[in-house]
Amino acid sequence: MKRLIVSFIAIYSALILAACGKSGGGGNTNTGVIPNCAVGTVWNGSSCVVVNGGGNVVTGPTQFYDYNYYGNNTNYRGSLSIVNSGAYATFLKEALAVCGRTIWGIEAGLAKCENWTSGSLMVSFSIDGSMRPVVRFEAYPAPNWYQYTLSLGINAGGVAFNPLILSNNNTFSLINSSKGFEIRAQGSYLNGGGLRLIQVMVKEGTLAQNQFAYELYFPHNGVATKFATGVFKRY
Repeated sequence: MKRLIVSFIAIYSALILAACGKSGGGGNTNTGVIPNCAVGTVWNGSSCVVVNGGGNVVTGPTQFYDYNYYGNNTNYRGSLSIVNSGAYATFLKEALAVCGRTIWGIEAGLAKCENWTSGSLMVSFSIDGSMRPVVRFEAYPAPNWYQYTLSLGINAGGVAFNPLILSNNNTFSLINSSKGFEIRAQGSYLNGGGLRLIQVMVKEGTLAQNQFAYELYFPHNGVATKFATGVFKRY
């Protein structure tokens, strides 16, 4: 498992460097113009925000991650837990576009979201002194589908992103009377996910800590719904 995490971190770190100018998930192009913010505030990608007494000020890249991982005859657990499989299926379908996109209602194998919701998910984010976060999601199907490529169904269109890496137009804001923070990102417009808001919510915690609890939200049946919880750890 150490090799898996080290490999994941190494790949992600390389992708973070590549994401400075563009989003791996097909987000809008950043103009590169950063306004001058008032003393005590920083630019978060869309506006000047007040930082929490220096607790959320970072001078270099700071990265956090969490995961669950189910493989054949293995069960490595981070802290991540899916708490709403229906909302998670919607996230897989609309944000990553890896399943549930058939037009004739015929789905089997990897085209069926139910074969992913009991699988694995890795989530991480990086942020630097610009206070503009980069978020990354990577999903794996259930263990019994790892070795198969069967995907029965006619795809309704759109580009699948797995991993989904979003770096443009993300925002970092304080919440809960400045006790916590929230990262907001929109998925890629290339698969319709750009119309959906992805929220990473930390009700209590700062970037200065080595770990903190978080919640993931995505629209499900028209309502922002919590689909996963866990504890981010610094790496």
